[in-house]
Amino acid sequence: MIWWRNQGKLVDGRQVIGWQAEKLTDGTALLALYNAPPAPPATVEPPATFVPGDRFRTTTIVRVRQTAGSSNKPASDVLAEIAAGAEGGVLAGPNRSDGMNWWQVRVPTSAGQAVQGWMAEALAGGERLMERVESASATFAKGDLGVTTDFANVRRTPGVNGKPADDILGMFAPRTTLNIIGGPISQDDLIWWRAGGISNIGSELIGYVAEITPGGQALLTPAPQLPGTTIPDKQIGHYLAAPFDGRYGISQLWGENPDYYNRYSYDGVALKGHNGIDFLTPSGTLLFAADGGEVAQAGFEAGGFGNYVLLRHAWGESIYAHMDSIAVALGQVVGRGQFIGMSGNSGGSLGPHLHFSIRVNPYRRADGWGGFSDPLPYLPPGSFVLPAYIQDPSSLQIAAALPAPAGQANRYNPPSMGDIPGEERP
Repeated sequence: MIWWRNQGKLVDGRQVIGWQAEKLTDGTALLALYNAPPAPPATVEPPATFVPGDRFRTTTIVRVRQTAGSSNKPASDVLAEIAAGAEGGVLAGPNRSDGMNWWQVRVPTSAGQAVQGWMAEALAGGERLMERVESASATFAKGDLGVTTDFANVRRTPGVNGKPADDILGMFAPRTTLNIIGGPISQDDLIWWRAGGISNIGSELIGYVAEITPGGQALLTPAPQLPGTTIPDKQIGHYLAAPFDGRYGISQLWGENPDYYNRYSYDGVALKGHNGIDFLTPSGTLLFAADGGEVAQAGFEAGGFGNYVLLRHAWGESIYAHMDSIAVALGQVVGRGQFIGMSGNSGGSLGPHLHFSIRVNPYRRADGWGGFSDPLPYLPPGSFVLPAYIQDPSSLQIAAALPAPAGQANRYNPPSMGDIPGEERP
């Protein structure tokens, strides 16, 4: 007989090593070659078409769902039906379900609102529902808001070569929000935009600004997104919630009136100018949380913010000042768009308005702005009307439906608001 030394398990469970005959002398087989069954073919996932941050366009009517997948779902899982040709943004994914790739998206609906949920890239049969949209070549469009990254010269005409000294009208400081009036214009190997904003000395200024420096440094960009968010995102309409009910004009922009605001200080550093936006909200206007968060402060600052609420968010803080009344309490958790009080005329104010501003993590209170940033690029564009002095004079249209304010924001002569011993300004 043919014998083989092998290892195996006896019927009583013991593991042994020994010799075993291949066959008996009569030919009865005792050992046979074991042929393992073939492994099932590996499932090959289709390559991902998108990455978070991509733009897409719907190719047909597509449903947006609360969760990925379409099988065994209640009707309430469908958040919206999006028409063909709608453009949106990819937030996360893919998530494989029901034989399809699903992407978390944010996309405007036919009603003009934005919806966030899950959308299938293609049907299981292969019909595509989403296609990539390549980014537009122009950084801005007329009516967009841009932000300076450094000091930027403002010119009477586009270009830098062969210009007289008086071609430079002034300068915008870093972190200045600009209203894009026109462009782009290519001149002297640079891209130029006509823009209006508040200059580094606090006065209104309209002229041409280069998008990049001759050395390639970005000079004018869209506002950076809040940490951990896609805010702002023009393509998918993703902004903070408007802090008020309605649409209002602006009585004072970021950076205005430095000679007045340098009497206010944070941690011993005087303000460089107005560190927020003053909206012409009449007393009693409903005010809302710009985003979900927690009430970090709610109180009264005499001669300064008056009745105010400071909310803390995952990305930073938002402040609402000169309120008539406060409807939230310290430590309370609030949702995006939740009612927090009413606009008024309290504190250092000579007329009803809302002073609104944000702090973006990480921030420094001693940066000359109290750590605050201009909130305007982060608010829905339809919630406010820019002042006439930073708009194009040749095509200026002032909204006739704006309520007439009872007064202007206080720019004149309130008491000094420096650091208070034993207290810290909001």
